[in-house]
Amino acid sequence: MYSVIKDVLTKGDFELVDMLNKINKLWVENSLTEEERDELSDLARQNAIPDNSYAENTEQINLIWKEIEIVKSRLNTLGNDSGTVEPPTEEEYPEYKQPTGAHDAYNVGDKITFEGKKYECLINGCVWNTHDYPQGWKLVEEE
Repeated sequence: MYSVIKDVLTKGDFELVDMLNKINKLWVENSLTEEERDELSDLARQNAIPDNSYAENTEQINLIWKEIEIVKSRLNTLGNDSGTVEPPTEEEYPEYKQPTGAHDAYNVGDKITFEGKKYECLINGCVWNTHDYPQGWKLVEEE
């Protein structure tokens, strides 16, 4: 059985995964010795054709690893050693911006700073500042 498998492997027209499974099956059935199994498995991997097989792509894998190392090196150069990025902190009372319509209007509970004072919105869809529509805003006392 050893010589038949070796002839097939020498020709190179086989599916690598299938051939490795057959070799292992023959070894389990004691049709091959452990040395023959190892030799045939190595030969199968060497002669596998990528077009019709899942041949090992060690060259491509090595190139990918090199690229990964380059990326890691660049990240370390940028000072991203912690691996986490903190989101920017938002102000609790951002500066008032004049809304251009309902899509960016202020709603109940929204907080702003207007002319150095802090306010909280009392109505939904408020597009006015605290001077133009004071009923829509509540002055928040400083703590």
